[in-house]
Amino acid sequence: MRVARATRWMLALALIAFAGSVHAADEGSFALEFLGLGVGARAAAMGSAYVAVAEDASAAYWNPAGLTGVEQYGFTSQHADMFQQGTQESALMRGLAQYNFVNVVVPFNQGKLGISWIRLGIDDVPRVTFDDVNGDGILGTFRDLNQNGVKDIGERYVDNPQIAETFTTSDNALLLSYARVLGSRVSVGGTAKIVRQSIIANRGNGFGADLGAIVRLHDNVRGGLVVQDAVGTRVKWDTPGRPTFSREANPRAGIAVRLPGGRLAALALAADVDLNRTTRLSEEGSESRLHAGAELTLLRTVSFRAGLDAGEFTAGAGFRIPVRDVTVHADYAFMTHPDLGDAQRLSLTGSF
Repeated sequence: MRVARATRWMLALALIAFAGSVHAADEGSFALEFLGLGVGARAAAMGSAYVAVAEDASAAYWNPAGLTGVEQYGFTSQHADMFQQGTQESALMRGLAQYNFVNVVVPFNQGKLGISWIRLGIDDVPRVTFDDVNGDGILGTFRDLNQNGVKDIGERYVDNPQIAETFTTSDNALLLSYARVLGSRVSVGGTAKIVRQSIIANRGNGFGADLGAIVRLHDNVRGGLVVQDAVGTRVKWDTPGRPTFSREANPRAGIAVRLPGGRLAALALAADVDLNRTTRLSEEGSESRLHAGAELTLLRTVSFRAGLDAGEFTAGAGFRIPVRDVTVHADYAFMTHPDLGDAQRLSLTGSF
């Protein structure tokens, strides 16, 4: 298949993205943000510039077309502590949120089939109630010293606050992906998403899809395009009167270049751009949509990575561990955030 035909695939995906973004711009453009956290420590350490790099099992998230790079069977397992609030002396402390991803990839119908699960959860969240100390039948009575009806700093509760119970709030997504090769240069794929969110007794459910393509422009150069939430990913809550929120479509394009150096060393460079979604706002308020990363691999065994994820520094390392017929990559990533604290990510990715 020639590059011209590959270009037609890219244009088709772009048209789908445009239609999806118009149709999905309903209430709540920033809903389901857990779907934008990324997966895999390798990708995180490279600044999330992974749309054209994706060639392992984690491609089910980044660009489903990349699943064709899995040899036969593949898997990914990830754990991340998000938003740590400790000091440098307690850098390994548990984060406020736990973020996990696991998947498997198997051959299916001349292509690759992937099943994935994403979970972001915050455990042991306290629900506070009050003892009606003064017996007025109103919980949460306080000494309203300035008589403005609002509890201000320094105004103490009359009723005693206490923790009634703890609960877990979680976001979950089940992904079903399929990819196959078209000709010698192009891979295409898609991911269907079932989303479920919960907080206390409330539940929200939604559906969505991603579409992707990867083009081998040269032996060492790949281009990628994925349309995340291609027709809008919606979540509808079971709470009466609560609106349906949508995550609008976002085309994301990337390029990856490999500079081979034999068995001694190899360098990979990658860059992605979000075409329709603000990744993060800078202090000046301008939109930040760029991701860039680099990976240096020595002796085909150990890798060192660094990147910029929407202007925030990322770094990490990885080891290739061959175990008989299975090749496992153990990866670590460290990410910074100016407001929510640092995050660490560990993952195992393998193929056999």
